[in-house]
Amino acid sequence: MKRDADLLVVNAGQLLTLADPSGAPRIGPALANLGIIRGGAFAAKDGRLVAVGARDAVESSVAVTPGGEVVDAGGAVVMPGFVDCHTHTVFARYRLDEYEWRVAGTPYAVIAERGGGIAKSVADVRGTDADSLFAASRSRLAGCMRHGTTTIEIKSGYGLDLDNELKMLRVIRRLQETWPVTVVATFMGAHSVPDDYRGRRNEYIDLVVNEMIPVVAKEGLAEYIDVFSETGVFTVAEAERILRAGQRAGLKARVHADELNDTGSAELAARVGAVSAEHLHKVNPRGIARMAEAGVFGVLLPGTSFGLPSLHFAPAREMIEAGMRVALATDFNPGSSTSESIPMMIAIACSHMRLSPAEAVAAATYNAAFVVGRERKVGSLEVGKRGDFLVLACEDYREIPNRFGINPVAKLYTEGKLRVDNTRS
Repeated sequence: MKRDADLLVVNAGQLLTLADPSGAPRIGPALANLGIIRGGAFAAKDGRLVAVGARDAVESSVAVTPGGEVVDAGGAVVMPGFVDCHTHTVFARYRLDEYEWRVAGTPYAVIAERGGGIAKSVADVRGTDADSLFAASRSRLAGCMRHGTTTIEIKSGYGLDLDNELKMLRVIRRLQETWPVTVVATFMGAHSVPDDYRGRRNEYIDLVVNEMIPVVAKEGLAEYIDVFSETGVFTVAEAERILRAGQRAGLKARVHADELNDTGSAELAARVGAVSAEHLHKVNPRGIARMAEAGVFGVLLPGTSFGLPSLHFAPAREMIEAGMRVALATDFNPGSSTSESIPMMIAIACSHMRLSPAEAVAAATYNAAFVVGRERKVGSLEVGKRGDFLVLACEDYREIPNRFGINPVAKLYTEGKLRVDNTRS
């Protein structure tokens, strides 16, 4: 008996299913397995996939309901929507002065003395009302979608006091409720010690632990907690205190780790059972081994190195060869990585971190879905998952990194409905 379908997609030159019967994160050589079906097809009903496979098999197993849609991909690549598992998309404005200073070679410490860096974004957010912040963030989220993102994690961390952190998280909730993409919230009140607590860092940590975390948890404003564990920001001991407080409140831990210096933060991530450690430009072999053993994801953020600018990238090949779980994201933010384009991150990861195109695609879809706890819903095209997919303006997925700087996304669907059509003039 045929199953009803209200969407049928056929004639995909390369259908990248990313399917994996194990349901486990991809590590090692398995990361390069995209589950490609040439001439593939799939069908969906009420936003969920009901059949995936060769065209003849799919067409013989479903009946398109009256008013249903048949999409002919015309031999193009069709793949799951990108899962951007690390962003700071909610912010007030870009730090354009700082960009000029950086490319002129101005050290970060000097930029900070001039009022740049996170402190500038904090001042901007504090001076922006919630409605204006929402409008700006909504526009940026639309840009993320145009570049293929169907699931996105967004952090707070530019408020750094109770009222403004809550303002940011409530803006993220409005985006969750009003946009047709999956939005996952992370509380990052420990992004930095704000200027108004200079010389009183212990008081600020107390504020995060005793006031911010309880309110965030009580209101259900975030699923994750993240801490910037770095020299001059939060020590490993301070970060552990904050993370464990978040875990006790029901928030899952993530860590900005070993970005500028080898601080042992990757080992902290393993010790507290964090879901992920991010950046990891300076991670040491011991940290990689501990993360691999503990099953902690390393989230690669090549856009940050590219945007700073820097030639220091996380040792991705060493991570993969050690059996570590890796994912790929934009780190979209107002200062160091101002690109919302996962395709651009795939290009940088291939050219500067030596990921293969297949590994980079899997890291930005299938594996990234685990980082945000949505692996049963998104990240691959399998029966029962959401109909979140892309039709690309190319015939081979390797064009994504090869044609860097070009948006390869022709159309984006979420829950089986067309949301973005970049082919329209």
